[in-house]
Amino acid sequence: MTGIVYHKIRRIAWRHDRHTYLFDVGSAIDIPLMEVSKMYENCLLSPPYPKIRYFEIEIDEIRNGGTKTVLFQNIFPVKVHRKPDWHFLKFRIRRGSWTVTERIHFPTDTGEAQWLYTDDFNILFLGSGGTHDLDMLTNLITGKLTAIALSFKEGNTIPSEFEQQLLCRSAFDTLFGEGVDGAFRDAAVYQDYGLIESGKPTRESTSPSGAEICSHHGRARVSPERVAELQIDLNEIEELKDLSWLGS
Repeated sequence: MTGIVYHKIRRIAWRHDRHTYLFDVGSAIDIPLMEVSKMYENCLLSPPYPKIRYFEIEIDEIRNGGTKTVLFQNIFPVKVHRKPDWHFLKFRIRRGSWTVTERIHFPTDTGEAQWLYTDDFNILFLGSGGTHDLDMLTNLITGKLTAIALSFKEGNTIPSEFEQQLLCRSAFDTLFGEGVDGAFRDAAVYQDYGLIESGKPTRESTSPSGAEICSHHGRARVSPERVAELQIDLNEIEELKDLSWLGS
């Protein structure tokens, strides 16, 4: 079975309801975890990871006059227990009820551990602009959850937003490992316009005087090739074709 197992509604306030969905992804998948820390940088937790088949989704619905606003609250991988069905003779007269026995979300020494993809669903909701009704938002969330689960089953997991942030951070750390000068040393624009050129020190490493520092204000070192590219035909400037405004 894949899809919504149940949908419960609980009133929180007079015009405020919380919708809770239990969603089945069909088979158990790995649940990688990350630590959200209040003191240090967030980090991935090491395996082994729990294997979970069911997820709990919480969406709030707020009514104000004739309008309804739906707000995504959270998503949790959960462990569940189902009571057996009631039968009379050979007929099932009542389905067994479902109970969530554990949420995979717990405190740590410096913060809390949560599913690695939790923030992806927050970003998904924020990116939608809050314009969806309840059914549309539910379909959007369950669709993304199904895609993530399918990627785990196929062995080609979709990277989470947090993992992408780590990749970007690592790339920038590598790029700027030798400082700004090292990062842009080979860039033509940096070599043409920068005051510091790799392998071309202007003089011995002595502290410049105040007059020397001020003498470079408003100047740029430009190669002859760049100068040729910067030639401007004054006749092509629209504002200079009609100078009658000067006499006013």
